[in-house]
Amino acid sequence: MKFSFTTAATIAALTFGGAAIAQSTSEMGQGYDMLQTALATDFEQMGIPTDTLDNLTLGQIAAIKAVVESEDGDSQKRGQIEAIIANN
Repeated sequence: MKFSFTTAATIAALTFGGAAIAQSTSEMGQGYDMLQTALATDFEQMGIPTDTLDNLTLGQIAAIKAVVESEDGDSQKRGQIEAIIANN
């Protein structure tokens, strides 16, 4: 049985491509966890319950992070964050 270069390349891509996807997924999970941890600290400082973090989507966490990093006052930030959480 003869293997062509294309066949060998396909096998290599399938073999190593899965490992790259698994690593990428793992790294994304770590990034998500880091964002949650950072927001938990911010939530505690603003008096927002941290138990809501477990139910938020990545999009909501990103939106909340943008609010936290904005120039708005704490009361405005808190209102915006609570509105994002309410839309869960």
